[in-house]
Amino acid sequence: MENSLYVGLSRQAVLQRAMTTIANNVANMSSPGYRTQNPLFKEFISDPNGAKEPLSMVYDYGQYTTTAPGPQTATGNTYDVALNGPGFIGITLPSGDVQYTRAGNFTVNNIGELVTPNGYAVASAGGAAITIPPGSQEVKITTTGDVIADGNTVGTIQVMEFANLQDLRPEGNGLYSNQGAAPAPATQTEVRQGMIEGSNVNSVVEMTRMIEVSRDYQSTMRMVNNEDERQRNAVQRIFQVTS
Repeated sequence: MENSLYVGLSRQAVLQRAMTTIANNVANMSSPGYRTQNPLFKEFISDPNGAKEPLSMVYDYGQYTTTAPGPQTATGNTYDVALNGPGFIGITLPSGDVQYTRAGNFTVNNIGELVTPNGYAVASAGGAAITIPPGSQEVKITTTGDVIADGNTVGTIQVMEFANLQDLRPEGNGLYSNQGAAPAPATQTEVRQGMIEGSNVNSVVEMTRMIEVSRDYQSTMRMVNNEDERQRNAVQRIFQVTS
């Protein structure tokens, strides 16, 4: 196989992964707190044996997150919260690890713990779960994250900030794990009760990107097919001459 086919196939591979990323963004346009993911590409240079020129291909080596916040919508629900500022809410997994989210569509489970829709506990500032006493008549959540049930503070929602938001790696279900420096308690973020932050996906941008990637993929496929046909014709002509 000649180098042009290798280049074309490498391009097809990264375009396919780009399309997967875009499709995931489109699928999460209505997911609370979701942030757009974008693939990163890089040129790869190899020096194949016997080649006069180096071979330049493309590969995807990661992704980055669009960090702009999504729009906020008033729900009036007691346990819904949105964040004004760069912070993220700590969520305790069944394993005990803490991950982070901007999706504040919380509820209370059968033992009174404040949890995500998947049943993961919302972490308090000290790391423990936040439990609402049975029979509580009024629950307020302050701008600092204090959860107050019938006048008594029962916990404080853990809100953390990160020096570099690109250190956060998406783990699914609106959760992110921290791959960089340890987070610090929030100083520039406020909690808003009865609000939900929506996805920051721009549907027009993502659909435009999807069309562009589709066209690029088709164009590359035509190039690969044309090169394959050229090689087939060349082999046939050589066979005819030598036979």
